Amino acid sequence: MNKLTEEQLLELARKERPKLPDFEAMWEKIQTNTNLQNASAAPRSRSLARSRKRLIPLAIAVSSVIVAAPVVAGVSMGWPVLFDRLGFTTAMESGLGNPLDITVTSAGASLALHGVVTDDQRLDVMFTFDVPSLPDYDAVEFEHQKLTNPQGEAMPLNALIRKDTLPNRMIGLLETDNGLGNKREQLKLSLKNLVFYKYKDTELEASPMSLKDGEHVDSRTRFGTLQIVSAAKENDVLTLRYEIPINGPEDGKLNPRLFLKVGEKRVDSSYSAILPTEKSGIQLRQDIFRLSDSELKSAKLYFTYLDTIQTIAGTWDTSFEADGRKASQVMFRKPLDPAAVANDSIMDLKELVVTPLEVRLMYDDKLKTKSPDLESVFYDTNQLVLNGKTIDGGSLSTEKSGWYLRFQLPEWSKDWSQATMKLLLSDARITRRSKAWHPLETPSDTKRTIDTKLDQFPVTFTYYKEGEDLVVESYSTDPDFMDVSQTSVKRDGDIVYPKMNPTPPGGNGTSKKVDRYPGLLSKPGKLELNPGFYVFKDGSRKVELTIN
Repeated sequence: MNKLTEEQLLELARKERPKLPDFEAMWEKIQTNTNLQNASAAPRSRSLARSRKRLIPLAIAVSSVIVAAPVVAGVSMGWPVLFDRLGFTTAMESGLGNPLDITVTSAGASLALHGVVTDDQRLDVMFTFDVPSLPDYDAVEFEHQKLTNPQGEAMPLNALIRKDTLPNRMIGLLETDNGLGNKREQLKLSLKNLVFYKYKDTELEASPMSLKDGEHVDSRTRFGTLQIVSAAKENDVLTLRYEIPINGPEDGKLNPRLFLKVGEKRVDSSYSAILPTEKSGIQLRQDIFRLSDSELKSAKLYFTYLDTIQTIAGTWDTSFEADGRKASQVMFRKPLDPAAVANDSIMDLKELVVTPLEVRLMYDDKLKTKSPDLESVFYDTNQLVLNGKTIDGGSLSTEKSGWYLRFQLPEWSKDWSQATMKLLLSDARITRRSKAWHPLETPSDTKRTIDTKLDQFPVTFTYYKEGEDLVVESYSTDPDFMDVSQTSVKRDGDIVYPKMNPTPPGGNGTSKKVDRYPGLLSKPGKLELNPGFYVFKDGSRKVELTIN
């Protein structure tokens, strides 16, 4: 399995998952904060689709990525909105794309290309795929897919596919992050072997209520034995962190994971994340399940993964013309007035860019230059009010352009200088650094606590000895306190950092965090604890900026 993307797999959970913020930017900020405390940065997760450098692996794509918009019409009724790519629909309806009428048939299945839109960074092709006796599937991909320019260079390609409203038909987008610039080119498309997948569920012998740290659980599948790294139940939230043996990255892309059943009711994770690990052949995963104590008592534990159910062995080769000159001629750029867009977030806004596909607000990351001792503010909700219409957006980054906020384009204007635009920022997450040092008594097996306040939030630190390791737990009862990112300990004046224990962007389900200092207690010494960086929410903090 090669190129299953988050857009494809989020369709599996679109009715069950809440809309969540842009995790790519969030994880970047967490990584940055970790680097400020410890010189070694945590490794990033392996990207899913080879055509994009994403931080969100397949498992998160299923569980927590923003839900895609449904198809609002069939191809014969107009240009549909697919996978939240409203900009493609707007561009085609505004005459900024190129309609296509190309059909290729192989192995009884017909690929039809309907239109292409490009700008300076992206190229989208809408297609439909008619398959005799379309199977009941959960995910689908082309085994091989390639888009080649006249110079023979392969352009990384995503195929985003979902079922259409018509029977035995799928609809989707072929997407590459390589725009044409001010060029018109004949591109060659090659697609081979369409593979369908369906989840295979297996009931396990272990009980979710009795899972313990370090326990081994037989998956009863080819994935072998899972190891429970930690199992924590608190306030109707069960958080499981566990290791899954994988034979290479292809296994990891099959989205192997645990879920629960309460009677006939399936309980999937409300949030999932793939975490960095130094172990080879292991996928480290965290799942958060929300269920009551009574539900947990009767719950059963299951393991599931995507299993191949059918392959259509065919080859669909064709070529089409894409014209980047249209985008170049109509793109709008405007430098932003620093005084007008000054704000307290980590974004130093620089430029407004409007392309046939999207609106971009380019910015520099203040974290690169500001002192780590100063607070950092990240807004989880970014909205652009364009001519009275509110559009949700998120942060992205490319090597070519750097960081920017991206908003799908709902309409086209011949004169963007007259369009009104406001940027709304809300749902603030604030990171601050504590400079306090708390003396520790000589750690023992008996747990000792330190009660303190970080700003207005009550936080309890619990520390104890496990072998020669020092373990420090942090927890707050305030629902607006997210967590202590990472503590540090001073031993006889030397600062020591704990073993890496990353918190994913969506958190652990509670504010509890456990730091372990391996071997710190092998030698005696005076110990002091520093809370380090901590994160909390501030729903009252908002920003409104006039962009245009």
